[in-house]
Amino acid sequence: MTSALSTGTFLVALLLYGAAGSLFFLDVARREGRLAHHKPSPEAERRARLAPLLLGAAAIGHAAYVVVASLVAKVCPINSVHFSLSLASLFATGVYLGARRRFRIDALGVLLAPLGLVFLLGTFFLGQPALPSPSLGPVFLSLHVIANLAGTALFFLAGGAAGLYLVQEKRLKQKRPAVRAGGLPPLEVLDKAVHRFLVAGFPLLTLGIVTGTFWAHRLESGGTDEVLRVVLGYTTWVLIAGVLLLRAAAGWRGRRAAYGTIAGLVGVAAVLVVYLVRPAAQIGAAKVGG
Repeated sequence: MTSALSTGTFLVALLLYGAAGSLFFLDVARREGRLAHHKPSPEAERRARLAPLLLGAAAIGHAAYVVVASLVAKVCPINSVHFSLSLASLFATGVYLGARRRFRIDALGVLLAPLGLVFLLGTFFLGQPALPSPSLGPVFLSLHVIANLAGTALFFLAGGAAGLYLVQEKRLKQKRPAVRAGGLPPLEVLDKAVHRFLVAGFPLLTLGIVTGTFWAHRLESGGTDEVLRVVLGYTTWVLIAGVLLLRAAAGWRGRRAAYGTIAGLVGVAAVLVVYLVRPAAQIGAAKVGG
């Protein structure tokens, strides 16, 4: 009975976090258009009202799962990194829901809902220390790899467009003629390209982060490179979410958004470097060792 309740609360919280995250993302992705056209549509307003309600319901399901799962696994929540992260995300969600109207921070939901989802998935492995590696099948692994690769490709495009924005801005400040400026597009076009590549890549990177959580138990038992890769991945995701959030909530445009995008691209590149360095080091060690 307790095991079934644990599974039920886990699945309900999972679905609610997913629905809330999708609504928050749609709200943030279209907010730029709303700024241009002033008044949001009734459907957009309804989604904006529903998203925090779903997030609150997801947090309640998440809390119930933490309690029930700790009873099933007979593990104190504070003794697990993932349970501690779950409790931190629940606290953050509670503060957000209480303060969002007063401080007009509704857009923060685009960050909190996926974080809650990721930390909920992390607790899934509580009480399974003997599990060496989840057998998830080739389809799941392909989904994880393709989401990460496609997201990375889009962030490289966003970073490239952001770099061109900075170059074009500098040339315009120096009042160089259009021909000598290399025929680069106007700043507005480049800024819009950066935003659209980020909006397209963010759900893919989120999917990669969520699916990657199934290997998150290595955070507690893995090597230094695995921990570094996980930390860099989460940090990059938060950084890119922050850029999108600031564009929607604080009107970030132009140079600041370009620098933020390039910083996110550096994070993505760092994760790739960690992926590539370890196999190369292993090959080198094998050759040295004979």
